[in-house]
Amino acid sequence: MEKKPVAIKVELVTIPGTTVKLEKLVGFTHPLIPKVDPTYVFRQDLCEEVAYAINNGTNCLLVGDTGDGKTSLIVQLAAFLNRPCCRINVNGQSDPAILIGRDMPAEVDGTRMLTYRWGPLAKMMTQPYGWFILDEMDAAQPGVLLVLQQMLERGGKLTLEDAAATVVERAKGFMFFATGNSIGIAGRHRTMYAGTNRMNEATLDRFDAVIHVTEMDAKLEEEVVARNAPGLDRDFVKAIVRIAKEVRDQLRDDQLSCSFSTRRCIQWALAMKTFHPLRAARLSVLNKLNAEDCKVLEGVIQRYFGSP
Repeated sequence: MEKKPVAIKVELVTIPGTTVKLEKLVGFTHPLIPKVDPTYVFRQDLCEEVAYAINNGTNCLLVGDTGDGKTSLIVQLAAFLNRPCCRINVNGQSDPAILIGRDMPAEVDGTRMLTYRWGPLAKMMTQPYGWFILDEMDAAQPGVLLVLQQMLERGGKLTLEDAAATVVERAKGFMFFATGNSIGIAGRHRTMYAGTNRMNEATLDRFDAVIHVTEMDAKLEEEVVARNAPGLDRDFVKAIVRIAKEVRDQLRDDQLSCSFSTRRCIQWALAMKTFHPLRAARLSVLNKLNAEDCKVLEGVIQRYFGSP
């Protein structure tokens, strides 16, 4: 007798720190549901736009500088809403099999043979309310993205490359998210995002929601850094955020070739709990930069904190 699918109950909840309401799965467990990060701070503007995509069941692409929280936003929304979430990174060497599956050797009834194993995207599409995140989409080769074209259409399906050409349909509530640093159009930041490929219009047009993740408000960023580095003097936190803003402004003015993400702010704040601010900066930030940028940023830091 065929087993009937278990009904999944949902309730409308408010995302912490915002007015955005979304459906949460109630009494549902799954090994791919992320853990809630109690230090995470949701942004009203970004939650509103992601909620639009979720409520309309549309593909969602988040674009922005590295370390600005594109992936963590989706992962923490999945955690709070109790949604299974699978995240896969792609690069210039990735092939379509990393998503849809491939023939793999296996032993069946004592006989060694090739069997087709579904990839993570194919598996996740069959999971009701499952979310899939394709990270660094702009680094994928065109051949990988072409495989996604049919699936990215409204009500789209995924055709596997097994002997039966199995067609996988989207389960109820399935969401496809992708992230990228530049949509492959690196411009003056090309050296920062080497290896990105320009996405064609056909791929971009299959995303009804494209969200540009910009730097957050200074007070909000201070709160994020403070939560992640508890106990650090608040004046130090404010200085970190001010310095990060200076670097971003100089990047926009072509005076520097590096950025300063919220992730770097947190890394510096954590190191600052052990070392003098300048030494902490060398350990967590400065040693990642080229000599010219390092010298400029070191001068900015000494202006705020002096030398050890």
